[in-house]
Amino acid sequence: MMQLLGDPGTTQYDLRFSVLGIPVRVHPLFWLVGVLLGSQTPELSLVAIWVACLFVSILVHELGHALAARRFGWPPDIVLHGFGGFARYSPGYGYTRGRAIWIAFAGPLAGFGLFAIVHCANLWIRQGLAEGQPWAVNLISSNAGFGIEYAIRKLEFINLFWGLVNLIPVFPLDGGQICLELCNGRTNHSGLVRTHQIGIAAGVLMALYFLRMNYIWGVLMFGSFAYDNYRIYKQLKRGYQ
Repeated sequence: MMQLLGDPGTTQYDLRFSVLGIPVRVHPLFWLVGVLLGSQTPELSLVAIWVACLFVSILVHELGHALAARRFGWPPDIVLHGFGGFARYSPGYGYTRGRAIWIAFAGPLAGFGLFAIVHCANLWIRQGLAEGQPWAVNLISSNAGFGIEYAIRKLEFINLFWGLVNLIPVFPLDGGQICLELCNGRTNHSGLVRTHQIGIAAGVLMALYFLRMNYIWGVLMFGSFAYDNYRIYKQLKRGYQ
């Protein structure tokens, strides 16, 4: 998602590097939350694989936003923290609704691209196994075979399912950003109100969905988003009176 979450601030434990010339900072909370999300996995090695898959997937997602912003001449940087992260940029000359929507959509699109690559690799391995190809049999039967299969499943899940969930019109997710632009919420008060009304409804529905699926992290995340949208909506209503 783009920069609408608060910056968590820098620490001496931040990991810093750059990808394709784009600065990246990883806050320690990113690793902590990643471990907590994977804590239901009994083996420590699988938790490490899960965190690595999460890191790669979210980094690719944010790179999608960042590269789209840079394409329009707005230098970005990326921060990973907490439940995810953001690609931060300062819009300048030429900022339009269409460009804003494209930047918001570019993150999930990058994730869908990574899903396609991993899924094709999975099909290639499965075809090799079905044909009895030695390389495929040796790969899956090796000590690393189970970890490879686990990583493939998690990469597919994160980049497809989470990518689709991120397009739900709940502010500040990417779907909420797109909704904001479609409702003309950046320049129109009633459009901003509609954005958060939609966010409340969609957030509650998604929290109920995850409750039915017994996925507590989804309940907490979308319950929090629904509450934040409701809080902003009330502030907007009071400010307009």
